Amino acid sequence: MKHWIFIFGLLILTFSLSSQVLNPDSLNAEKTFYQQTLQKLEAEANRGVKNADLFYNMGVCHFQLGNTGKAVLNFLRALNLNSAHKQAKQNLLYIRNLHPELSLEPTRPFLVQLFLNIYDFFSLNRLAITLLIIAILLTLSLHWLMHTPSGKEHGLPILAVVITAILFIAFGSMLLVKNHRYRNDARAVVIANVAPIYHTPESKNILQTIPEGSVVVVSKTQHNRVQVILPDGTQGWVESNTIERVVPINNTKD
Repeated sequence: MKHWIFIFGLLILTFSLSSQVLNPDSLNAEKTFYQQTLQKLEAEANRGVKNADLFYNMGVCHFQLGNTGKAVLNFLRALNLNSAHKQAKQNLLYIRNLHPELSLEPTRPFLVQLFLNIYDFFSLNRLAITLLIIAILLTLSLHWLMHTPSGKEHGLPILAVVITAILFIAFGSMLLVKNHRYRNDARAVVIANVAPIYHTPESKNILQTIPEGSVVVVSKTQHNRVQVILPDGTQGWVESNTIERVVPINNTKD
């Protein structure tokens, strides 16, 4: 008897949840909520606020509203500010699995992907802190070497100086590269439903089309068209209003 009561209660709960999900008023209220939230977040961004969580939340709102291109764009902007932003990475992976036709990133060998994961783990802030710690260790190692008596073995202090110096150069170079990429990210995202690719800036013949949410690399701009490079190496020209850059041109010199 208890078994049947449990099944009956479960059926009632299922129908109740289904009615809530299929209720147009509930769907409209949810859409309105995300639209209002997005307006508030965009107002913050327009005031010049640059925060990875801000762009991530904007991406979530756009995804819930069905704007795949804008969602991918804002997740990439979050990762440009903080390459270690776990939620933005997970959402990009989710979109890629949901839309396998999108050209987000090429498939890389395991070792290359492992190196890139380590590179992404060290955001600008983490790199700066790590570099500061290594600089302190390098200073202490030099102090140790210079104050080691001449009659004692200098091998260990020299080894410490060499190791910390190599780490300082490596992490310093990584910081410079990441900072350059942060300011000059040439990637762009297709925000139109479909972006036709043309052979030349003046051509009217469409070579192929790429769907909304695809990631391309901007090569150069001519009039109202932009030359882009797809992850597979294909080059072509698209209308400038069909894509949006991860780092806007007016922000590259900030």
